[in-house]
Amino acid sequence: MRRIIFIAIAIAALISETNAQGYRIEVKVDGLADTKLQLGYYHGEKTLLADTATTNSKGVAVFKGDTLLPRGMYFVVLPENFFELILEDNQQFGITTSIDNVNQNLKFTNSPENTAFDRYRKFLAEKQNRMGELQKQAQEQREATGEVDKGLVAKIEALDSDVKTMWDETVAANQGSMLAAIINTLKPVEFPDFGIPDDAPNADSLRWITSIRYNQKHYFDNVDFSESGLIRTPFFVGRIDNYFDRVLIPVADTIIPYADRIIERARANDDMYRFIVTHLFSKFSNSSIMGMDAVFVHIAEKYFLSGQTPWITEETKGKIAERVGDLKPNLIGQIAPNFRMASLSGGVQELHKVNAEVTVVYFWEPSCSHCKRVTPLLRDLYNKFKDKGMAVVAVYTQGEMDKWKEYVDSNELKWINVWDPTRGSRYHKLYDIYSTPVLYVLDKDKKIVAKRIGIESLERFIEQEIL
Repeated sequence: MRRIIFIAIAIAALISETNAQGYRIEVKVDGLADTKLQLGYYHGEKTLLADTATTNSKGVAVFKGDTLLPRGMYFVVLPENFFELILEDNQQFGITTSIDNVNQNLKFTNSPENTAFDRYRKFLAEKQNRMGELQKQAQEQREATGEVDKGLVAKIEALDSDVKTMWDETVAANQGSMLAAIINTLKPVEFPDFGIPDDAPNADSLRWITSIRYNQKHYFDNVDFSESGLIRTPFFVGRIDNYFDRVLIPVADTIIPYADRIIERARANDDMYRFIVTHLFSKFSNSSIMGMDAVFVHIAEKYFLSGQTPWITEETKGKIAERVGDLKPNLIGQIAPNFRMASLSGGVQELHKVNAEVTVVYFWEPSCSHCKRVTPLLRDLYNKFKDKGMAVVAVYTQGEMDKWKEYVDSNELKWINVWDPTRGSRYHKLYDIYSTPVLYVLDKDKKIVAKRIGIESLERFIEQEIL
């Protein structure tokens, strides 16, 4: 008998332990019967579905599963509304609200972190509404009198101080929690007194430059990269993108060391590391900013091709290596790959033997619709700058000589016209040519100063090299 009791206790303990490892979130919505609810979560720029549940006749629905859900910010979707919550390690709690005022009537039981989150959210909403009112008054005063009343300025500053105090108090009371990590991530950088005297030469400019540099170095000071739950928030990826898009200067040599710094900090958590390195890899592989392919190549080589991303397959690794091979020979700042091609005027033309202050390498074909627009504009630029040191090496990418010659003659394209119908020079690989038109700009030493540049921006680059 005692053995049976012991086994029963053991089974009960095992069941209890299994339940504790899973999640059970009971949601009661007054006024909402027999309705499907969705439990979703954020992941980078996406919103994904975690679970569904249907309310009974009393408005109660239960989301449950045998394993814990990943940490992060989640949301429950109701008809025409939703509310947010935080999931940490405690995933067995209750939520009550009403359909008529979902967020205002929201209450949590057995979830201190969500109770604190709800209190913080409601406080912030109230203060933001009040700040909006005060700023509107300030704008009206500024338009009417040219200045803002000191009393109104004091109210705005006091309100701002209240918010900062709430931030600090909430973080102090919830150390190590998702809520603390969220608040710290969203807090703007606070700048110290840089000690630049008002009478210093160009004092304002010095403060501006110093603040930019300080922001670049300290933008992520408060971010806990060991908290994987930040990945599943609606703002974290935006904070990352804002840093690389607006805080840093969009130059590869500037971006690369800061990218490395963030990736290394992300190693504090495996999920965070995978998210950061994958996001930056994707971001710079698709960047529309000229020169950012160098950042992509760096991340690919240092992390993906070196074995520091064990989750990728050998097939994927091979594709990445192939793409790196396409981009690496033609990165901005490198000497352009040399080639020798047959010239339309006879003989052979070697790129590096073109003597010019600036050389535009133009990959094109007469039947291409975009080429038909670009070619005459490039011809006009060439005629304008050819006597000042500009050369054009126009590479015809197809194999029909008669059509090529006819187009060149009829459009008076008197630059250097070359072709390689067998692609023996491998120009398509060396210059990553998979469509036309494509324009490269080389300086007098044949160093690439611009690539895949639009014809509208070309004149500015030519002037920089010539004038």
